[in-house]
Amino acid sequence: MVHAIMNESANRISSFMDLARATFRNKIKTDPETPLEMDSNLRIGFIGAGNMAYGIAKGLLQSGDVPPTSVKVSAPSARNFVRFQELGVAVTHSNEEVIHSCNLVFVAVKPHLVAAVLGVITKYVTQKHIIVSVAAGVTLVTLEGLLPTGSVVLRLMPNLPCLVQQGALLFSRGTHAQPEDGALLRSLLQPCGLVEEGPEAWIDIHTGLSGSGVAFVYLFAEALAEGAVKMGMPSALAHSIAAQTVLGAGQLLRDSGKHPAQLRSEVCTPGGTTIFGLHAMEQGGVRAATMTAVEIATERARDLGRKPSHIATDNRK
Repeated sequence: MVHAIMNESANRISSFMDLARATFRNKIKTDPETPLEMDSNLRIGFIGAGNMAYGIAKGLLQSGDVPPTSVKVSAPSARNFVRFQELGVAVTHSNEEVIHSCNLVFVAVKPHLVAAVLGVITKYVTQKHIIVSVAAGVTLVTLEGLLPTGSVVLRLMPNLPCLVQQGALLFSRGTHAQPEDGALLRSLLQPCGLVEEGPEAWIDIHTGLSGSGVAFVYLFAEALAEGAVKMGMPSALAHSIAAQTVLGAGQLLRDSGKHPAQLRSEVCTPGGTTIFGLHAMEQGGVRAATMTAVEIATERARDLGRKPSHIATDNRK
């Protein structure tokens, strides 16, 4: 009798484990390089219709795994709706409609609007939802405090080149977000560019390095082109060549795996033009100014996270 009971219990446990493993496999594959098979029930929403929302939506659809009919975007103004509609995506002015019809929702609004937006939709958020915030400086603790207890929350920081699927994106998981939630987000975002997961402390650094860093690169490209204009090259041609120079240098840096200093030394020849130019840049403090810019932008992102305007009454159920 005891053996029979033990065998029955073992069979039940085995069946349960088989079901659990099958469910887990449907959510996540062990090979991070292999895209996940998307659940046909996955519905993706965007609250906010700005550049970041558009870049991410465009990348999601590019993979072909997410049909346009599975995506919905809301915003108070219709100003940016046309480009989403050109992708075949449904648009609405109702944030509540997005949270009701979607189970993975990107909150892509300005940081100072996050508390107000979540305050309206929080009563509709369930543990079946995955909430992904792309608001700079708004911490996971703040987000979880604005949502019901147990909500699955992730914090994502993309950058502007997501618009051309060459972005650099970093995300962190909240208290209740599981590894498979992170794997799902990573797989969805892969068409947008480089996607990495890290601790939340890195998110603000990523904002200074890559979110704001894009503008630092544009400033350098502008100065590069203006230097050529000063020496007599037509402006349009100078800016075109500067853009290609930045693009080519970046791709070589990424694909070669070499340290920037090594590539820089490979360009230099003794007594040549490059070493003279680099000397002038060092005299101008380009290196120190760039490092300081990343530092200050990072601190500003941290300041945004400390602002009282981001902290609202705890809405947890």
